Amino acid sequence: MIRLSILVIALMLSGGAQAAAPAFDTEHFCAGFAESHASGNMGDMAKAVCLLSEQSTKTIVDKAWSHASADGQAACLKAAGESYVSLAHCLSSLPGQ
Repeated sequence: MIRLSILVIALMLSGGAQAAAPAFDTEHFCAGFAESHASGNMGDMAKAVCLLSEQSTKTIVDKAWSHASADGQAACLKAAGESYVSLAHCLSSLPGQ
């Protein structure tokens, strides 16, 4: 988590040109997440927390995306499973990040 925070700060300070990061359907992803991880009334809360987490992490991914190599982008995109949180985690673990 500390590495991710450092990456975010470095990217904010650099302000370089940004390539387009992938667009995920967070509504669909979080509905599936809530369905498989919560029961009863907790499903709505799990979906809301998931959406908030995914939407806030998208900002990090948008800034980090252009700083990753094409190979790193492809590998992380494949591993992300339509989740910005997973994608951000993968991007922060790439060499040189």
